[in-house]
Amino acid sequence: LDVAHAMHPGYPDKNDLTNHLCLGDGVALKLSARQAYATDSYYVSIIQSLCDEHDIPYAKYVNRSDIRGGSTLGSISSAGLGIRTIDAGVPILAMHSAREVMGVKDQEALEAAARCFFNA
Repeated sequence: LDVAHAMHPGYPDKNDLTNHLCLGDGVALKLSARQAYATDSYYVSIIQSLCDEHDIPYAKYVNRSDIRGGSTLGSISSAGLGIRTIDAGVPILAMHSAREVMGVKDQEALEAAARCFFNA
């Protein structure tokens, strides 16, 4: 569980305008064609189903394809463990700055999704 870049109103050009996260979108399911995230399609379907079943908001996040985005430790740890993995988190503004901002409802959605997953 991690964070994901929400579309910052001061820097909209850093996001794909047709596929971006906003504060309040809920759990961010992080996907990357270059495998910067450990997410696989099987677990996306599992988490989507859990969220749909329990009315937990979520959105898929994909980096803009022509700008190199960040990565997570998920890919490294899942390769060593050999288990299916998903990188998920909450959308935030100004990642790695002194004033990161996130939505309270997004944190509540992430907590609810984690509870549902680990109690399933």
